[in-house]
Amino acid sequence: MMKKTVPFSLWLLLIASGALGAGLLPNNQWELFVVAYPPDRDVSVTLGGAERTLASKGLCKIKYENQGAAMEIEIRNLPASQAIGWPGTQYVLWAIDEEKRATNLGSVPLSGDGAKWNVRIPLRVFGLLVTAEKNAQASAPSTAVVLESLLPTDRYLVVPVFRVNVDLASPQG
Repeated sequence: MMKKTVPFSLWLLLIASGALGAGLLPNNQWELFVVAYPPDRDVSVTLGGAERTLASKGLCKIKYENQGAAMEIEIRNLPASQAIGWPGTQYVLWAIDEEKRATNLGSVPLSGDGAKWNVRIPLRVFGLLVTAEKNAQASAPSTAVVLESLLPTDRYLVVPVFRVNVDLASPQG
C-alpha cells in the first residue's frame, strides 16, 4: 500500500489561506485544534502566540498512558501581562476537550519571560490555551488568549484532529 502525502507547497497554501489556522472568532469565541492523542506514544505540539504575543512560543510533549496525559511544557518569550495591556493578571493554562469543556490547569509558573513545568490531566482528547486572567481559579478562559496549541510536530503522525469553537469569558476588569 502506498502512503499518500500532501506536497509541502500545498501545506503552505493551506496555511496561507487560513485553512489550517485556528484563532479568534466573532462573539468571544476561539477556534482551537483539539487532538486525540494515541496511547503510549510521545507526541510534541507547538504552542503559538496570539495577536499580542506573536513572538511567544512553546513546546508541549504529551504522552497518554494509564488513563491520563502527562505533559512537559516549556514556554519562551512570553512578556509580563502588564507589558501587553493586561495589568494585575497572571497566565493560566487550559485544556479544552472535544465537547468544548474547559479545564483550568493552574497558573503558568513564569520566571522572567519563560516557564517550564509538568502537568498530568485525565484527558486523551484536548487542545491547550494560555490566557491572562485576573483570577487564577477562573472557571472559563477569557478573551485574553496569549498561546494556543497547534498541530503535532510529527508530520507522519496520523491522529484525529477536531476544530472546536471555544466560548471565552468577557474580560473582567
